[in-house]
Amino acid sequence: MSDIRPESQVQPSLIPPLDTLFFNPSLMELEFLHEAVSADDGEMRKRILEVQKDAKYPYPCILGFHHVALMMSGNPIYPAVLKSGKRGDTVFLDLGCCMGTDVRKLVHDGYPAASVLGCDLRQEYIDLGYKLYRDQESSSIRFFTSDIFDVPLSFTQPATRLEGLAGTKIASLSQLIGSLTHIYIGAVFHLFDEATQYAIALRLATLLKRERGAVIFGRHRGLEQEGMIDDHLGRTRYGHSERSWPVLWKKVFTEAESAEFAERRVKVEAKLSEIFWQHVFGKGR
Repeated sequence: MSDIRPESQVQPSLIPPLDTLFFNPSLMELEFLHEAVSADDGEMRKRILEVQKDAKYPYPCILGFHHVALMMSGNPIYPAVLKSGKRGDTVFLDLGCCMGTDVRKLVHDGYPAASVLGCDLRQEYIDLGYKLYRDQESSSIRFFTSDIFDVPLSFTQPATRLEGLAGTKIASLSQLIGSLTHIYIGAVFHLFDEATQYAIALRLATLLKRERGAVIFGRHRGLEQEGMIDDHLGRTRYGHSERSWPVLWKKVFTEAESAEFAERRVKVEAKLSEIFWQHVFGKGR
């Protein structure tokens, strides 16, 4: 635990005010939101603004309406994950799911809801997702709160046997060791320093099932040259590059399994893109 540093707190004076001009959804996002929130455009926008206002924690992602953006489905590996889920015998986790928009889109696209989990550190975000989508009684997605740093690093511990998720109450990430086929984690790594990011990656490796096709994927703030991020909110954050990201994961699976396992069975891909920040602040920021 000595290498784990908690997320940096933000001075209230540095938090920018909310601005409705940042709500600029794509046509695909608008189509989904009209289906999932309300067909009435005014009502849909009203509810989105309400939950944004209630989400008091000062993440730029909330400012930029990423709580209703479809980032996960834009990942190049998403079609393969979706296809695998439709075949069955998989378990999907969105770690840091916020209000659960991405996993609701995943289920909308055909991934079995009973095999989908959404986990966040803050129950208020999960509750705001239910408020936005009004599906607390009808959704089969399992949402729960848990802290990734509470997952034990015991690589000799046998994998959790999950014969599907039906009837299984999930209350902690520790219940999922070695059982997850697909893990999505978006906008989480870049909240921490380098050592803490490594600690997160180790725990994700602990949760991942050891089988062909099992995958961890996501999106995070990166840099052309790895190093500290110049943060406008005064936080201590590290950004990986296309070069350092694969090094991180090879090191993780070398520790979790072996150097041979990391070399022969682990494939890592990373691509730096400006799309993430253009979506929030517009081109050029």
